[in-house]
Amino acid sequence: MNAASTAEEKPSIFEDYLRRAFGDEIARVSKLPLMERYRYVAWMIDNGRKHGVKHLREPRGVTE
Repeated sequence: MNAASTAEEKPSIFEDYLRRAFGDEIARVSKLPLMERYRYVAWMIDNGRKHGVKHLREPRGVTE
């Protein structure tokens, strides 16, 4: 196994781990650029609030 094939396998191994641990949606979101990830999380929180999800605490790191 050479260094090039090892470097190519790392993203795929990490993606497989994310998919198994957190599901397809989070694995997809983790590949987005940082600001798009923030927008997606903010949208997810707003969507939950709109549909009646109650938060026990305010989400950290998200601005309204």
